[in-house]
Amino acid sequence: MFFDIPGASIAAHRAGDAVRDCLASLPEVNFVTRLSVIWLTLFATLASCAHAADVPRRVLFIGNSLTYVNDLPSAFASLAPAGMDIQVDMIARPGAALADYVDDPVVRDALANNRYTDVVLQERGGDAFCPAECQSSRATLAAETSATELAGLARASGSRLFYLGTWQANASANAALEFGERKIARAIGASYIEIAEPRRMLMVEYPSLPWTHSDGQHPGYATTALMALRTWRVVVGVASTRTPCVAGEVHYRAPLPDGVLHVDRLLKPSTCLISRDVTGGLAGGG
Repeated sequence: MFFDIPGASIAAHRAGDAVRDCLASLPEVNFVTRLSVIWLTLFATLASCAHAADVPRRVLFIGNSLTYVNDLPSAFASLAPAGMDIQVDMIARPGAALADYVDDPVVRDALANNRYTDVVLQERGGDAFCPAECQSSRATLAAETSATELAGLARASGSRLFYLGTWQANASANAALEFGERKIARAIGASYIEIAEPRRMLMVEYPSLPWTHSDGQHPGYATTALMALRTWRVVVGVASTRTPCVAGEVHYRAPLPDGVLHVDRLLKPSTCLISRDVTGGLAGGG
């Protein structure tokens, strides 16, 4: 069973640890006292979870066409439970690498002034690719340098960092890509959001889903849904049971290439990217 409450899973684990530690320190107490300890701890945990749901969350996606085709930030925002205070923004331009944003005044101003709690970086497809010779050389990837500079800007404003993966056509190419992505994520102190191999395996499990756009290159609805669900799970800390939907027009071209797009979750129509019956499979474990 999943709960759409940010931090709930972490709080639950801590509650269990607290109960065990407390009971271990009171070996001679009777059953009633032990039961009271359990109930008091669980009550405090529920109060903590409720408070976590009230904490404002400001999320910025920085990316490219892999990010804006099918409106990944809007799909991500749709996973928020009722009453959650969340604002999702996007800076994404056609063909952009993260290096293109390092000295960009729009990016610098957004990171300095918008008080983002979470920043999700998505590199241009293939730029983090690191095959065998790259892996053995231990050289610094060009994509690592730019990601490090952006990470410094985000961290200076107090944001948590996330590095959202991309994908290749087969398992061996995915392995080289994920090696590079994990390397970059470690170097910049970001939580890594794996996409390549989960996508490949889910394509086998759900072959009829639209994984690739009709242009043959960009994400199809199912891939955007996968990215939204996996990003939510890592950023918020729990798997969502909600179906990712896009509010308003589903974009193929960059909706605001020269500025910061603020996602409006109330726009109509609402287009769901996948059906509810496959949402759990794409969301993955809790």
